[in-house]
Amino acid sequence: MGTAAKLTVSEVESLAPDASSLKAARGLVKQGKWPQLEYSEQALWGQCQGSGKNPYVAMVDLSQADIAFKCSCPSRKFPCKHGLALLLNFVEHQDWFSAGTEPQTVADWRSKRAASAEKKEQRSQEKLAKAQEAIAKAKEAAIQAATEGKAAPVKAKSATQVKRETAIEEGVAELKLWLKDCLRNGLLNVLDQRFKDIERLKRRLVDAKAPALATLLGATLQCDCSSQEGRREYLKQLSRLYLLASAFEHRESLAPEWQSEIARLVGIPTPKEEVLAATIIAQGGQDSAPETLLVLADIPYPVSNGTNHKYFCYRVASHQFVAYMLFVPSNAQAAAALTEQPLPVGAVVQAKVYSYPGVAQVPRVLLEERKLLATVSTAQQLWPNDPLAMDDEQGDLSDNLTMGFCEADSQHLSAADQAELEAALTCDNPTGSYGDKLVEPAATDPELWRELKGVPDLAAAVDAMSQYLAQNPFADFYPVVIEHANFAQQGKPRSGTWFLCDNVGHARALSGRKEPLHDQVVSCLAHTGGAEFSAMVLLNDVETILCGIACEGRYLPLTSTELKIFGEKLP
Repeated sequence: MGTAAKLTVSEVESLAPDASSLKAARGLVKQGKWPQLEYSEQALWGQCQGSGKNPYVAMVDLSQADIAFKCSCPSRKFPCKHGLALLLNFVEHQDWFSAGTEPQTVADWRSKRAASAEKKEQRSQEKLAKAQEAIAKAKEAAIQAATEGKAAPVKAKSATQVKRETAIEEGVAELKLWLKDCLRNGLLNVLDQRFKDIERLKRRLVDAKAPALATLLGATLQCDCSSQEGRREYLKQLSRLYLLASAFEHRESLAPEWQSEIARLVGIPTPKEEVLAATIIAQGGQDSAPETLLVLADIPYPVSNGTNHKYFCYRVASHQFVAYMLFVPSNAQAAAALTEQPLPVGAVVQAKVYSYPGVAQVPRVLLEERKLLATVSTAQQLWPNDPLAMDDEQGDLSDNLTMGFCEADSQHLSAADQAELEAALTCDNPTGSYGDKLVEPAATDPELWRELKGVPDLAAAVDAMSQYLAQNPFADFYPVVIEHANFAQQGKPRSGTWFLCDNVGHARALSGRKEPLHDQVVSCLAHTGGAEFSAMVLLNDVETILCGIACEGRYLPLTSTELKIFGEKLP
């Protein structure tokens, strides 16, 4: 069967409304619990024997992008345990099901859903047409205003906007009151009840139309307050929340860019046409021209129904960083239907860039008319003459490894690691693999990656980071490229601390769990042969996150592990 057969168990489990529902559904993944299990090309249906006299009738509609459930049980959860178990049964035990003709109840339900989906699609197309018309008018007005030397027209707030901001103010006032109570009572005295209080306040903020602020508050629960470091982090997050709440209360007295920044942080979106118009006016009435961007880092963080991706992209023409946000739903079918798919790190993208209003440092942007120019390829395709991509007939990798890596960096790796790395580099796999952990560099013109410019050393990077964080207390990381970088290790070969070093004697300890970080550093050294490289890092006052390295016209993207940023705990 088409749709359901393609689903994975993890994708089905992600549809559960909570952990208890998933556990209950797992208890129903038993053939004996279901006297009837049938399927068609578009749906599943079955009967599950419950505590009552009559079994519950569960149905699953798989004909549309969003999977739908229906059940005769009285549960208010959606999907209920019966619907979830029905789908799990099919994905894991399709042989339990028999093909059949859809009962009238299933056919009628699906027909109603199809009609509703058609109307929804029609309304969506109408909204899209209106939005495109509004965007075209906004562009035209922006160009005309810039030509006449006028400022951008200030759009009056609608009644809906005023109502929403009033609701947010009430939720913010309640949050500030709780934060003050924590201070008055003593933080250590209220730690035990913080989970209950924060969950209550999260619901209150969501009701008050401030979902982003609710997410920031919920992230504080991930601080481990059993340790002094965790309590310090918890206090830091609460302080930021208080600063944000106070800034929202006094937003009218702030500069326009800060008003926009604070609105974004609490969850008030900026219409797309306003973003386009502001950029065109700032450019003297000229529309943005397509430009080349390098995707250097992807920070994924989970939300209730999917994952938000924050991409740090490098503008080749201006040598500046921008941040691009993209939401990917957890539902696999809905994710596949996205008009804009996730960007692979190390990719080269061409797009028109429009900056959101807000604080200028590392601005958040829209990427319109996005084109993916290049992604990842194999080492043989990229560098047919590169020693690291050759087999033994093309060159002696043992000699290359010894001269270019082992002698220069023997203090970094144990003998076992060196032997494993040498075996990986001399194997038949053209891309090489160090325990299948090497990442293939991006397939692009090497000269393009040589355009990646940064600061000369760590001292300059830290100075720039300090200025950036001082200007924006809500920022979590400063993205920067550090040229002439290399690695050093302190302690035992595999369990010691890895440092990022520059060529003038400065070093910063790299953040992340030791084993994955060790494997990443070894992957980097395998590609550089111990030579200097340019490092793409995210910096703050505590952490140094290595996101990728550029060396000899190639970029090696890395996966950042266990990042902590304001309001977001990353996997």
